Amino acid sequence: MFIETVLFSAAGIALGVLAGLVPGLHPNTVLMVLASLVLASGTISTYPFLALVVSMSVVNTIVNFIPSIFLGAPEPDSCLSVLPGHRMLLRGEGYEALHLTVVGGVAVLLLTVIALPFVLWFIPFLYSNLRSYIHILLLAVLILLLMSEKGRMKAYSALFFMASGMMGFFLLSLYPGELVLFPALSGLFGFPVILTSMAQGTKLPPQATDVGSGHDWRKGGIGGWLAGMFVGILPGIGSAQAGVIASRALRGNEKDFLIALGGINTSNIIFTFIALQAIGKARSGAAWAVSEVIGRIGLWDVGFIVMIALASCLIASKITLRLGRGMARTMHNIDYRKVNSAVLVLMIALILLITGPAGLAITSICALLGMACTRAGAKKMYLMGFLMLPTIMFFSGIS
Repeated sequence: MFIETVLFSAAGIALGVLAGLVPGLHPNTVLMVLASLVLASGTISTYPFLALVVSMSVVNTIVNFIPSIFLGAPEPDSCLSVLPGHRMLLRGEGYEALHLTVVGGVAVLLLTVIALPFVLWFIPFLYSNLRSYIHILLLAVLILLLMSEKGRMKAYSALFFMASGMMGFFLLSLYPGELVLFPALSGLFGFPVILTSMAQGTKLPPQATDVGSGHDWRKGGIGGWLAGMFVGILPGIGSAQAGVIASRALRGNEKDFLIALGGINTSNIIFTFIALQAIGKARSGAAWAVSEVIGRIGLWDVGFIVMIALASCLIASKITLRLGRGMARTMHNIDYRKVNSAVLVLMIALILLITGPAGLAITSICALLGMACTRAGAKKMYLMGFLMLPTIMFFSGIS
């Protein structure tokens, strides 16, 4: 059993790295296939399967910041990292940006290990008391964000939030999320960054491969852990919405924000497993796969999951930082315009392959909105209205 568990953990790590590096290859797609194969065969043991699912899910949350920061190719859970990550990349600090997200991921897992008994008590309390107020929480965050803008930026920010929000409402009403999210978020966040860099002839400066004395992780790490807990437990709130909340709480400090984003991604996936035991709800594709194959898990299973997650996270951190250091050392020697062109072609090909012509049409419309936001000088986080407004409308009873 031990050897089998180790082998399945290694397979999960390899699949997590692959899903993290390839834009558009969401781990949920792989997990649905794996769960179907296991259910059909009925031969896998509980703990090896848990090890496979947990290690793959956790590793993906760490590795998927590499294409987001270095290539501007976002996934739904890491799209906001394109914004401060690309700014740091243009200052020669792309590796440090990646390092900060890794720090966030490791920090939240250590916090989860320390606070696990409290968490198991607190989750049912949190779920039962806050579920009915999600739309009020998100609306309050939006109002606070808009109030912090100055002059005409208040109107621009509200306009882009509503435009992206209504687009999200209609698209997510007409098509399943798997068809919409990758092309839409690529258009809103990835394409504007790539197209702007190509138009301006952006050249990357030499990238530093050290992080100096390091940045205090506590503010971003604890913020990411708490936000990830909310995401993993409460329906309707995803990592992107939690990232917007974190941006308000951290008041624009980009390093704290990147730590928080790394923490939110990893904390989210861990808390979906804990929520499966504590409240019997599957809040992620990974938790769904576990519930389909194994059913409801027990307290010992939660302890096993957390230990596998911690080990996988530490391994993924080493892999991510090594890959990131290699990219940092070579990217400034490559024609960045050609890199952008290649990434653009790759993303278009993946969008066509995964979502077809309808996905490419969604990307084109969203890219126009993303470029307009860039030209107006508004903060791109307001384009997260694409997900936030439908969530607010759904939980307020408007559908």
